[in-house]
Amino acid sequence: MTAHKVRCEVVEVATETHCCLGSASCKEGEVYVVTARTPAAPGMRGRAYHAIHPVALGMRFTEGLPFEQEGHIDVVCPDGLVTYRISRADAGREDAMTLDLDLESAL
Repeated sequence: MTAHKVRCEVVEVATETHCCLGSASCKEGEVYVVTARTPAAPGMRGRAYHAIHPVALGMRFTEGLPFEQEGHIDVVCPDGLVTYRISRADAGREDAMTLDLDLESAL
């Protein structure tokens, strides 16, 4: 089974400053890489990570989801202020990586 590295980009912050308020604020253009662990610093708000996790998990372990549009899925945080674009990292980007997992030998 192949596990893809997943790219999560902040594509829109619906505030006048284009910066999300709060303790883990984010700005348009920030990119997080989602692997087996949560994204590293600067990190995401817990509620936002909880919202993107099902999509990121599906993209990590599949080659395509039925509701993908042009290779990505947009997810809005629970507060309704931030839109995250979730996509698989591909070979053309520096954040690309796939892992070949042998689940049989891991058991």
